[in-house]
Amino acid sequence: MKNIMIYIALLISAFGFSSCEKNDPISELGTTNGEFSAQLSVSYNNTRPAIGDTVYVTASTWQRDDKFDKIVFYETIFESFGIELKLEKGTGIVTKDQVVNNNTFSTLILTDTVKSKAVWNTVEEDKLDDYWVTASNNYVIRIPYVVERTDGKYPSDKSLLRNLSDTDFAVLKSILAYNITKEDYLLLFPDAPAAHFTNGGTYVLSSVGMTYLRENLTAEKLIAITTSVVKKGTYNVTIDVDAITPTGAKTSSTARTFENII
Repeated sequence: MKNIMIYIALLISAFGFSSCEKNDPISELGTTNGEFSAQLSVSYNNTRPAIGDTVYVTASTWQRDDKFDKIVFYETIFESFGIELKLEKGTGIVTKDQVVNNNTFSTLILTDTVKSKAVWNTVEEDKLDDYWVTASNNYVIRIPYVVERTDGKYPSDKSLLRNLSDTDFAVLKSILAYNITKEDYLLLFPDAPAAHFTNGGTYVLSSVGMTYLRENLTAEKLIAITTSVVKKGTYNVTIDVDAITPTGAKTSSTARTFENII
């Protein structure tokens, strides 16, 4: 009987101490070597944010031994767009979603990964207790993220033309050759002879003029008579979250992408 009473006393004592700690029922299944991955779920208060909006990213996580190294939040920014280009004397072209005979096509589309899984917030292990929620028995980390327009290698102005590859600039020159006004062509090449122009019809430039433009137009010459360059396409932000243990075991959330039309 004495042995039974001692055993009961030890059980009561053990439960008394555990009641002061975070309650993790899974830990009662046995000890671990600290290599178990965390459980992680991520939610967003706004699934269709516009540029300039703030999205609250909520990461809820726990690990069976309550062993964490850090929770890391990442952003990837990617844009895909055509160019709306306007010149001083009336030339205007758009290289995306042109409609001809009820058919839609694009003549020049640029893509740029502005950021690739860049860290925008980290909660280290020693700060995690600030986010412990007793009612749900886990860590709930709610972080604001502002969807901001950020340029990469293509600025949102006419200096974008300097950053075009030789191939892309050649495509743009070909488009201009079929759409430029006589007045803008003469701004570029004031001494152009009459042989560079047609006598009317669909195009202003003759085949001679088109070839001359393709071979002699530079980005700096074009910038000099450009009044505006506007990107037309999509701007995408992708959010990822990782929960990482001290041994490097990693749990990753499902990536969430927010798309905006630009």
